[in-house]
Order: sequence, then structure tokens, then C-alpha cells
Amino acid sequence: MADALRTDLPGIGRYRRLAAVDVLDPKLTGVEKFTRSRWLWTSVVVLLMGVFSLVRLRVILTADIKTDAGTVPGLNSDALWQSASYAFPTLAVWSLLFLAVDRWKPQRWLLWALAIFWGGSVAAYGSIVVNSWAAERLSIDQNGNQLSGARAAIYVAPFVEEFFKATVIFLVAFLDRRRLTSKLSLISLAGLSAIGFAFSENIVYFARAIVYGSMTASTGDVAKAVAQLVQMRGLWTSFGHPLFTSMTAMGLAIGLRSRAKVVRVVAPIAGYLSAALLHMSFNTVASLFPDSYQKMIYFTIALPVLAAVALYAVFQVIREGRLIRYRLSDYVMAGWVPDTYPLLFSKVIQRARMLALSPWWGNAVATYRLQRAVSELAYLRDQITRGTVDAAGLWRERELLFAIRDQKAAGALDDARGLKPYWKKPQPAYALAWQPPSYPGPAGIGGQFPAPVAVLPPLGSAPTQSVVDPRWGPPKA
Repeated sequence: MADALRTDLPGIGRYRRLAAVDVLDPKLTGVEKFTRSRWLWTSVVVLLMGVFSLVRLRVILTADIKTDAGTVPGLNSDALWQSASYAFPTLAVWSLLFLAVDRWKPQRWLLWALAIFWGGSVAAYGSIVVNSWAAERLSIDQNGNQLSGARAAIYVAPFVEEFFKATVIFLVAFLDRRRLTSKLSLISLAGLSAIGFAFSENIVYFARAIVYGSMTASTGDVAKAVAQLVQMRGLWTSFGHPLFTSMTAMGLAIGLRSRAKVVRVVAPIAGYLSAALLHMSFNTVASLFPDSYQKMIYFTIALPVLAAVALYAVFQVIREGRLIRYRLSDYVMAGWVPDTYPLLFSKVIQRARMLALSPWWGNAVATYRLQRAVSELAYLRDQITRGTVDAAGLWRERELLFAIRDQKAAGALDDARGLKPYWKKPQPAYALAWQPPSYPGPAGIGGQFPAPVAVLPPLGSAPTQSVVDPRWGPPKA
């Protein structure tokens, strides 16, 4: 352990990266830190992959398909943009919910954006390509719409879509698992990827309904049919994809927090299979059962499962607060953090008060960084006590303690109890050369003349005696 704490050993950087506690050298400049960040180049690669996926999606969806019965028209730009406006409210609401879940140590906005972008572009493109290929091999449908068959939706789509949606959280875990501090972080990223995927999928479904209704005379009221589809997919069943992918996230979280190698391998696989099984059950009911039976299953099975997952998320929020309080108490006993930290930093309301009042009583940026450092310190302590982080974690622990000290010196607010916002009033100016009056004299209280300035001897000089008349003396005999 002593060797692990030395910084002059060769290969210490790789050792810390394997322990998931690697940080950039503080001696580097801002430009060097930016260019050496692994997430910068990961973002560039994901961006290029996403743009390519979106272009290919547009080519696939807008192309006409020739069949024996005729030509199936592709989706036009007007239908796609109209469908995007219908699908956006669902994306916005669910994104806000998943961002609100990850509150104790929120992920960087970059990871949130990457998760949504991955789900809506790379995952959507990969799923439609693999699903189409598998449907063609199964020869499910001969009318040019291979994805409309029930067997493809039941046996192929669940495994393919859950794989592509969950790839982003495995990518984050592979590159930097230090960022995945809790189950809430993983559920948040998985949910964002899933809702991004659902956004693209809803656009395709809505656009197909619009184009098909406009091309078929027997459709009836096209606007009403599209409105019903938007209500069904955008509201009543909008929880489907986030719920399924959350199963994979919970399995991965269990694996990351376990010391047993078997659990680290089995838990993510079990989570993925659970997600695919739920997805398969959902598609089976939607494809094979009548509407009346679907409503019964919806209210008796689907909604209870959703309520159970929501209660689990609430329980995790409470549990994470307790974990932060218990682990910070270890540092209080060691004398490294104030004794008020476990209580204040384990309550969402107190943390929100710190951030809200920091512009008046401190520094807002320093307060935000202080909260992140304290939260990461508590989670790191939990990993150390579990044995999932080796001696290299002690270096990260020391760096976080130094970061807490530096943010305090920068004006971070760590206790907002009893504080309120206020309006800063201009202070009256005072004359700096004003001298107090000397008494007695004509300038005393109510005097008419300036008070004489007392002349003081130089600082450090010996006291002087007053001049005495030499003729004065005791009476002569």
C-alpha cells in the first residue's frame, strides 16, 4: 500500500486509471487539460458517429420501397418535422425527470447530452438496420415493411434495441467508472439514452401514420388517427423504453459496486436480459392481444411495475443521502471535515439553500464545486470500505480533501442555516483624514474652533519630559 501512494513510481498514472481514480495533472494549463481529456475525443467520435447515423436514417426512411404489390412511399421532410414537434414534449418531460433523479452528484452536462444523442442517433440507426436484416432473414413480411411483423417485434427487436440503448452506459463505465458513483447516476444516463431512442422511434411512427393516411383514401380522419397515436405513444406508453433500459442500468450498478468477479459479470447480463424480457412482454401484448385485454394488462401489470420502479428511485434518493451522512462521519471523527458536514451535505434542501444563497453569502461556483467534492469524497469512502477501490483511491481522497479546503478559501458557502438573501445598500463615505477632538480646549463638545492635533512622538522613541523653568526650586533657607 505504501508503494501505491508514491507518485515517483513508474506507471503510477496507469495504476490510478485502472483504479478509476485518475485525474489530470494540476500543473497542466487549461488548454493542455482540455486537449488531453479523454471525454473530448470520445465526444468527437460519438458526434461523428451520430451525424453519420442521422444521415443514414434519413436516407433509409425517405427512400421508396418497391414491392410486388406496388411502391411504398418513403417519409417526406414535412411529415418528419411535424412528427418531431409531436414527439418533443415527451422527450422534454422525461429528460427533466431523469435529470432531477441524479441530484447528489450530478453528471456533467456533456454526459447527459451524449446519452440523449447516442440514443436518438446511433442506437436508433443500429436498431433499424439490425431489425430490418433479421426480419428479412425470417421472411416475416413481403409488403416492404419488414418491421411490421409480430415475430420481429417480439423475438428480435427487444434484444437489439436494449443492446444499443445500453451501450452508452457501458461505454462510460469502461472509460471512466469513477463518474458512475451511484445507481441513480446509471439510471439517469440509461433513461436519457432510452428517451432519446424513443424520440426517434416516435418520429418514425408518427410520420408513417401521416404519410400512410395521406396516401390511402380509406383511412378516414387522418388528424384524429395521428392524435390517438401521439396520445398512446407520447403519454400512456411513454414509460416503456426508459423502464426497460433502467433494468440494465441497475444490473450494471450492482456489478460495479461488488467485489465478487462473478457478480461483476453476471449482474450486468442479468439486468440486460431482464430489460429484454420486459420489452418482449410489452411487444407481445401490443402485437397479439385485443385492445380490451391490453387495457387490463396495462392497469394490472404495467402501471404497478412502473410505480414499483418509481418507488425504488425515491428509496435510492433517500438511501444515497444516508450513505453520504454515514461516510462523511468517518472524516469528522478523523478531524478532516467540520462536524456539520454530514448533516448539511446529506439533505437536498440544505444543499439547495447553499446554492441559492451563495451569491449573497459566498461564491456560487465555489459552492457548487464544494458540494461535488464532498459528495465524491463520501462515495469514494464507501468504495474504499467496500473494497472496490484499492490503495490508489487514497490519492484521490487526499486530492478531494485539498479541493474542499481550496473551495472554502475561495468563498464557498457550507452552512446556509439562518441566512437570507438581502439587498446590498451603498455604505456612506467617511473622511479618512478626520482627527478626534482633544479635551479640554475650545474645540470640545460645542466648540467653535477645530481641535488641535496632538503631536505624538515617533513610534518606539523614548518618552520626553516637559521643559521646566530652571529658576524654580524649593524655597531657600
